[in-house]
Amino acid sequence: MQYLGLGKTKFNSSVCILDGRFDDVELLLTERHTRKKNSGVWPFLPLLEILPNVDHENLLIGENRDVNHPQIIEDKENQYFPFFEYLKKNKLDFCLSRINTNIKFISHHFAHAYAALALCPFEKSIILVMDGAGNIVSNNSYEECTVFLQDGVNLVSVFQRLINFDTSSKNLNWIVGNQIGSSYEKVSEFIFNSPHSSGKVMGLAPFGQAVSIVNHKKFQEDLPWKFSYKGHNKSEWEGLDHSVFFDLAASVQAALENDYCTLLEKITQNYPDYHNLVLVGGCALNCTNNAKIINSKKFDNVFVPPFPGDEGIAFGVAHYLKFSLNPGAWKPVPFEKQSAYFGSHKSSPQEHVIEEVFNSNDFEITKYEDITLPAASLLAENKILAWFQGRSESGPRALGNRSILVRPDTPGIKINLNKKIKFRENFRPYGCSVLHEKASEYFEVKTGFDNPYMSYAVKVRREYQDLLQEVSHVDGTSRMQTVREGQNSKFYKLINNFGNLTGLYCLLNTSLNIMNEPIIETVQDSKVFLLSVGVDYLVIGNYIIRKKILGTS
Repeated sequence: MQYLGLGKTKFNSSVCILDGRFDDVELLLTERHTRKKNSGVWPFLPLLEILPNVDHENLLIGENRDVNHPQIIEDKENQYFPFFEYLKKNKLDFCLSRINTNIKFISHHFAHAYAALALCPFEKSIILVMDGAGNIVSNNSYEECTVFLQDGVNLVSVFQRLINFDTSSKNLNWIVGNQIGSSYEKVSEFIFNSPHSSGKVMGLAPFGQAVSIVNHKKFQEDLPWKFSYKGHNKSEWEGLDHSVFFDLAASVQAALENDYCTLLEKITQNYPDYHNLVLVGGCALNCTNNAKIINSKKFDNVFVPPFPGDEGIAFGVAHYLKFSLNPGAWKPVPFEKQSAYFGSHKSSPQEHVIEEVFNSNDFEITKYEDITLPAASLLAENKILAWFQGRSESGPRALGNRSILVRPDTPGIKINLNKKIKFRENFRPYGCSVLHEKASEYFEVKTGFDNPYMSYAVKVRREYQDLLQEVSHVDGTSRMQTVREGQNSKFYKLINNFGNLTGLYCLLNTSLNIMNEPIIETVQDSKVFLLSVGVDYLVIGNYIIRKKILGTS
C-alpha cells in the first residue's frame, strides 16, 4: 500500500507519501516550493511533484486542517474561482474530500501525536500535544492541549484542554483566546508584526522582567497597541524602544513555562508508571521551555520530533494510516537512527545538475573525493560555508544538510552573519552542532545526552563560555544539536575533521536561508543564494564552489 497524508493547514501546509513496499518516506513542505515561509496555501505544488509516483490502485489518503475542516476552506476557494476544476485539470481532484469520499479526516492533535509516534524512541511514554488551536470539539471550543498514553503503537487520550475564542472584545479587529498559545501569538504580532515569530519572542524573553498573566483574554485585550511594531525589516525594528517588548516577551515565556510545569506535575501524579515524555505541537518548538522540562527531572527521558509544528501534520496523518492498517509496522526508533531528512528525493544534489547549474563563467568549481576534508580546512581558516548535502530537513531547523557553517570561536561572527548573510535582528542567538560524544564536555548535560533536532537550549559550561560566546545567548544557553555518526555520517565526519584540525569538535550552524525566507531546497536555490549573500563558499555534494572575483578569468 501507499499512504498519502495531506496537511492542508493554515500555516506550513505539507504532503507526505509513504511507500509500504520500500518503506520510503517523503515529506514535502509547501513553503519550499512557493519560497514563501510558513506558506499555508493548498499543497498544490508538492502534490504535483509526487503525482507521478502515486499508485492510485493501492492508495489510502488522509487529511487534516487546523480549526476548520478542509471541505469548508476548499468550498470557499471554489466560490472565488473554479478551484475544483483547476485541480481536476491537473489530476489532483482525487485529493478533495468533497469529491473523493474515501479520504479519511484525522484530528489535528491526533496527527501531531502520530508524527511524534512515528519517530518515538520509547516503547511507552506520555505524549503531550500543545499548540495555538487544533480542530473544533464543540461550539467555539478547539483542541489546545491533549495528553496521550502511548504503549507501543497504541495511543489513548486521557486529558484534553480546550481553547475558546472571543470575537466581541473591545478591540473589534481581534479574536482573543483564553489559553497561553493565543497570548504568545498575540505578543508575537505585537513585537514583530507577525504571528509566525514565536521563536523570536522566546529569544527576546531573557532581556525582560516577567509580569504574571492571570487572565489570557484580558492580557491580550489590554496590550498597548500604540507601541507595537508595524514595520517589516530589521532596521525599522532595531530603531524602536524595546523596553515594552522585552517585558511582554518575558511574561508570555514565563506563562508558558508555568503552564507546562503545572500540567506535568499533574501528569506525573496521575501516571507514575510512565517515565518517558514526548513533546509535540507548535509549543514544543520552544527549546528554552523544553530544556527546563529536562532539568526538572520529572521524567527519565524527553523526546521532541524534528517537526513538532504544523509542518509535521502530513507526516502524522500518513503514519496514522499506515499503523492503523498494519500496527506491526511500528517499532521504536533509537537515537542512533533518528533522522529529519525526509525532503523530496529530487532535493538531493545530483552531479549532473550541479555541473549544469554552475556551468557559467561566474563560478570556480572543484570536485573532491572526500568533501569533508577540504571543507573542514576552510572552516578552520574562518571561512563561511553554505553546506548543501543530501535530502533536505523536513522541519524548521538546519540539522546538517542545509546549513550555514562557520567555526564557533570566531570573534564577531554573529554580527558578521547578521550584517552580510542572515540579515536577522542582532539579539537573536545562533545554534551549534557538536559531536554527540563531546556534548557533555562543552555543555551542562549528562554524558550520552541526545539532542538531534536542536530541541533544547542548554547551558554552556563555565570553562567554555568565552570560547563559545558566539553560539551562546544572553542567558548563557546554546540551542545546540548533538550529531551521531548513524544520524548523518557526512556531517559527523565534517565536524570530526574540523575538531582534529582545531581541537574544537563543534560548529556554528544556522539554516541555509536569509531571514523571512524558507530553507533552501534545490540546487538552483543554492545558486541564487550564493549570488545574493556574502558566504565564502558553497559546498554542495562533492563540489566546492565560489563566485569568481570580477576581473579574473
